[in-house]
Amino acid sequence: MRHVAILVLVAAVLSVPPPVTAKDYDIRSQKPEWQFVDETDPKKADEVLAKILKRCVNERETAKLIDALRKGRAYPSGMPSQDTVTVKGADGLSRQVTWYLPSKYSGKKPVGVLVFLHGAIRQPPPGGGAYEAKELGAAVEKLDYIRIGPCTYEGHEWGEPAVRATVHEALEHVKRRYNVDEDRVVIAGDSDGGRGTYAMVETEATFYAAAVPVIGSPGGVSRFVNLRNVPFLAINGGKDSIFDATHVKEAVDLMKKAGIDLTFKFIEEAPHDPFLIVKHKDEVCEFLKARPRNPLPPVVDWQVDPSRTGYEAGFPANTFRWIRIEETAAGATAGPFDDFGGWVRQDLPRVRAEKKEGNLVEVKTHRVKRFTLLVSDAMFDLAAPIEVTVNGKPAFKDTVKADARMALEEMRLFNDRRLVFSARITVEVE
Repeated sequence: MRHVAILVLVAAVLSVPPPVTAKDYDIRSQKPEWQFVDETDPKKADEVLAKILKRCVNERETAKLIDALRKGRAYPSGMPSQDTVTVKGADGLSRQVTWYLPSKYSGKKPVGVLVFLHGAIRQPPPGGGAYEAKELGAAVEKLDYIRIGPCTYEGHEWGEPAVRATVHEALEHVKRRYNVDEDRVVIAGDSDGGRGTYAMVETEATFYAAAVPVIGSPGGVSRFVNLRNVPFLAINGGKDSIFDATHVKEAVDLMKKAGIDLTFKFIEEAPHDPFLIVKHKDEVCEFLKARPRNPLPPVVDWQVDPSRTGYEAGFPANTFRWIRIEETAAGATAGPFDDFGGWVRQDLPRVRAEKKEGNLVEVKTHRVKRFTLLVSDAMFDLAAPIEVTVNGKPAFKDTVKADARMALEEMRLFNDRRLVFSARITVEVE
C-alpha cells in the first residue's frame, strides 16, 4: 500500500512544525503535550499549552510532564511499508520525500534512520530520492533502519537553505509518525549528495549520530568546527572523473587537521561509483553500529555565520544539543581559542562549552554577545547551584527550576525524546 500526502513549509525558519495532512496521523489521538508539539496552528497550540500549564502548577506535575516527553507519542501500527509526501519550500518549489520501513518495523521498538541524499541534482523533478534511498540505502538493510530519500532537482544544491529545510522536515515528518531511535539517526549521500552530507552536518549536527559521504567532498562548507561533532566515514575512488582524487585527499587532510573525526576509505581503482556504499556495506554498518549518538556530550563546540539568513539564521543552525548562540557581534569578546587557522575560520562567531565535575560549565566565546545553556536533569543536579564561567570569569551561579513551558517550547523545536530540557540559562558576555 502506498499513499501520498502534502506538506507545506510555510516559513524559512522552522520555529513551528509545518502543516501535515497525512491520513496516517491524527493529532487528536496524542496526549496534550504532543498535540502542542505537533500543532501547526499557533492559536490552537497556545490553547493546548494553556491547558497543560494549568495542570503543571508544581514540581511534581512538571516532572510528570518531562517524563511524558521522554516516553514519546503513541505510534500507530500497520503503517505502509513505503510512503511519499511533498514538501513545499520557502523558495516556492515542491520536493518529494519518500521513505521505506524495515520489514520488522512494528512501532513497539525504536528503530534507526538513514537519511540518504541522492546525486545528480541537475536532473528534472522529482529527483532521485526514492530510487537512491531504496537501492543505495540498502547498504544499511541489516541494521533495520528506516530509509528516507528527500529530493532536489534542476541544480538546487543540498546546501541551499530551502533544500536544507526540506531535509530537516523529511526527518521531522518521519519522527512524528514512527518510533525512531533518535540516537541512531545517520546521514549519507553520493556525489552531489556526498557534498550535501557535509553541508547538512554543518547546520544539523544535533540530530545525527554519524555521516557517510560517498564520492563527494565538502565544497561549500564554511563552519568546519561544527563537523567536529559528528564522526564521518568518507568513501572515495582513485579513478573518480568528477571529484578528483588529489583534491579529495587534500580536503581530507585539512578536515583532519581541523579536528574532524574522519575515517577515510580510499579505493584506488574505483571510479565515480555511487554503489560503493553498497559494495562496502559491511564496513559501513560496522561503522554506524559502533557510533550511537551521545545526546548530551560533555563538550560542545559550535559556530554560526551571521551572513546567513532565513532557515540558517535561527534554529537549528544556531544550536548544538545543549548550547545556543543567541546573538553575535563583531566587537564582542574574542575568546582564548588556540585552534584557528586552516579551515577553522577566525571571523565566525563561536562558542565552546565543557561540562566539568559537578554543576560547573566552562564556556569560551568568540564574537558572541549572548548565548543560552539548555539545562537537562540528565546532566545537572537541579537541587544544587549551577555555575557558569565565560572566558575564565564567573558569569552565573544559582539554582534553576524545571519549567514546563520551556520544556514544551524546546520540544517543539527539537522533537527529540533524548533532548528534553528542564530550564534555560541565558548569559550576556561582557
